[in-house]
Amino acid sequence: MSKLQETRKTGNRTLIAIAIIGVAVYLGFTPLYEKIQGGVAGNVVGASFGAIFVIVLTMYLLNKQTEIEQESKKSERIFDEKVTLYKSILLETERMLQDGKIKGHEELKKLPFLMLRLQMLGNDEAIKAYYPVYAQINNIFNTEEDKEEVDISKEASNKIFKNLGE
Repeated sequence: MSKLQETRKTGNRTLIAIAIIGVAVYLGFTPLYEKIQGGVAGNVVGASFGAIFVIVLTMYLLNKQTEIEQESKKSERIFDEKVTLYKSILLETERMLQDGKIKGHEELKKLPFLMLRLQMLGNDEAIKAYYPVYAQINNIFNTEEDKEEVDISKEASNKIFKNLGE
C-alpha cells in the first residue's frame, strides 16, 4: 500500500472518529451535564470533550494536508519527467532531420522507443500530436527500404516541422 493510500485511509478513519465524537457529544452531553450538575466537574468534562474534538479535527486536517502535499509532489515529478521526455523527443527528431537525411536503421531504431516513452508518460493529446511526425519519418524511410541513407525532401521536412509545431 502506498503512502498516499495509507494517508487517505488514516484520513477516512479520523473523519469517522470526528463524526462519532460529534454524535456522542450531541446525544450524551446533556444527560452527562445533568448527572454532574454543572460546577467545576461540568466545566472539566466540557473542556475535555472540546479538547478531544479539537485534537481529532486537527489530526484530520493535518492528514488531509499531507495527502494534498503528496499529490502535489507526485504531479510535480510527473511534470518534470514529461518535460524531459518532450525535450528528448525534440532533440532526437532534430538530429534525424538536421542534415536532411535519415541515416538507416541506427536513427530509425530510436523512433519506436521515443514513441513508447511518450505513450508511457505523455497524455493522449501529445501522443496524437507526435504520431504524424512518427508516421511521416517511417514513411520516408520505408519508401526506399533498400537504401541505408534516405534523403528527406523539402516538402516532407516542412510537413514534419509543421506537425512538430502542433
